[in-house]
Amino acid sequence: MEKLFERLGTENNLFNTFVNREEMELYSAIQELIRNITDQDVSKIETQVEIVEKMTKETSVLENQCLYFAKGELSRQRDKNNEKAMELYMKAIHITLPDFDGKNPLRKNLLTFDEIMIINAIAILHVNNDEIMTAIQLDMWLKEYMENKLVDGKTKTAKYPMILYNLSCWLDDEEYHKESLEMAEQGLEFCVKYGNLFFFPILVANKGVALAGLGKMEEAKEQLHQAIVIFKSMKQNDHIQLIIDWCRANYGIEF
Repeated sequence: MEKLFERLGTENNLFNTFVNREEMELYSAIQELIRNITDQDVSKIETQVEIVEKMTKETSVLENQCLYFAKGELSRQRDKNNEKAMELYMKAIHITLPDFDGKNPLRKNLLTFDEIMIINAIAILHVNNDEIMTAIQLDMWLKEYMENKLVDGKTKTAKYPMILYNLSCWLDDEEYHKESLEMAEQGLEFCVKYGNLFFFPILVANKGVALAGLGKMEEAKEQLHQAIVIFKSMKQNDHIQLIIDWCRANYGIEF
């Protein structure tokens, strides 16, 4: 029932009113695993995979989708094994989208939030394999889907800026600076409207990078300085150093 609500473009906030205890415990365990994946916390993913694996031994194949996805994340993040990660991602997505080939969008299909996350993970692997245009094609599909098919809610608020951030990065890598700027600005507008604090500063930084690519150096410096100030207030010094190093290496800008 939950997946039906998601395919209809909304979040099922009534789910916990009509399941038994075992199903609710499994649902909670899977949601915790999804949070661990989102946070990219490898140690917590490892622990939660063991918990969910024990709970899904006698359940339907559908409940294994998140498990395969999590194992794919471990292969990519912990083991640095992109080939194994792709195998697991495809195994996960084929449970519900058997016709998806990993490269070409299925624009007529309705998607669940889990499917969106898995397809985005597949896109990231394509980037790692220097297939950036394939990754851009997949995340453009997800972007348009989320704009046209999903109502606003907590999951969209969390995931939509992530897609725009990825697109902004990848388009800039391919020197599509104008398009990269558009993605960053759309993401910033969404973050301000719906209060996504996590992606806001990195999208500000992306806007600065895109402006620099367009030769608008004063505007770029202003945006990059703003990003540094925000990261400093959030005590995210690693991000600050990345911006400082990038500015110095690419444009001789000192902050």
